[in-house]
Amino acid sequence: MNSSDVIDIPAPTPWPPPPQVDVATTPAPAVEHCFEFHGNAREYFRIWIVNLALGIVTLGIYSAWAKVRTEKYFYGNTRVADAAFDYHAPPLNILKGRIIAFMLFGSYTLAGHLRLSMQFWLALLIVVLMPWLIVRGAAFRARYSSWRGIHFRFVPDYAAAYINYLLMYLLVAITLGILGPYVKAKQRAFIVEHHRYGGKWFTFHAGPGKFYPPYLTALGAGIALIVFTIVGVIAAIGVAGSLGDAPADHQQPVWLVFGMMACMYSGGFVILAYLTAALVNLVWNHIQIDGHRFSSTQKGHHLLWIYFSNTLAILASVGLLIPWAMIRLARYRAEHLVLVQRGDLDHFVAEAGQDVSAFGAEVDSFFDIDIGI
Repeated sequence: MNSSDVIDIPAPTPWPPPPQVDVATTPAPAVEHCFEFHGNAREYFRIWIVNLALGIVTLGIYSAWAKVRTEKYFYGNTRVADAAFDYHAPPLNILKGRIIAFMLFGSYTLAGHLRLSMQFWLALLIVVLMPWLIVRGAAFRARYSSWRGIHFRFVPDYAAAYINYLLMYLLVAITLGILGPYVKAKQRAFIVEHHRYGGKWFTFHAGPGKFYPPYLTALGAGIALIVFTIVGVIAAIGVAGSLGDAPADHQQPVWLVFGMMACMYSGGFVILAYLTAALVNLVWNHIQIDGHRFSSTQKGHHLLWIYFSNTLAILASVGLLIPWAMIRLARYRAEHLVLVQRGDLDHFVAEAGQDVSAFGAEVDSFFDIDIGI
């Protein structure tokens, strides 16, 4: 056979390669972990009554240890993804912070009896210190709180704190409150986004525009409540006058004054419950960390019933049902909060942290500074 007779057989066509799946971009399936609260009123009552008794006997010195016992109980009985939270604050740190805070608060109160100008300057000092106190308080709470053995962190940013908690209030005053929801949104974003856990930053994805509907709804309900109360009072005065019940000295009857106060307070109670539920859901539903997020489903009418029945129970029991009310509210909050896991929860690693003074945390408790999520 000649070389010219060789048949040229073509090479076989190779099989196409299998499609490549980019594992990094494939979203992990979501797993929902409901928060759980396992505390009970009888168990906590024993802690509460001992704390109360020792606090009275020691003239308030034991209150620092009482706070740690209370926080450890509520943290330790709150679980998510089969792991409990924990609280680690040293009682002596809290006691030192409370002494300083009490001295500041006592000076403010005493100044009101001595000289109003002195109280004014102390109040101004507290206002100027407020952003610093908020940062220190948030840092203290985060430093001594943990989950799965890893502590939270709050990274201080004093410049941003003074912008969000002092300068922005000037904008609220200038705009007659129109920028109020905008400022609240910025403050919530500041608190959330300066927290870290396991080397990861928390992120907040709710723009200021989302804060306007709940606040405007509450404002509208408040205006309607005031109008309804005024109309009701005028109608009641007219009825009383037609029946000859109007007093000669033109003083309004006691029942009318109490009725007006009851209407205003009960209406404000309703508005507060619905606004609280709306804001809690709004904030938690827009918090994420490393792809994981949260889901909150609190209802205004549920909170209203809990607040109302808790108040009645506490008044009827002369305060002895305070532990039951606290447990009940904590259980409701936990049962309506969910961690939506996407990915591995073991990716979080512990970070080194430093001790933080309790002064800021105790002062904001004295003056009721709102820094909570």
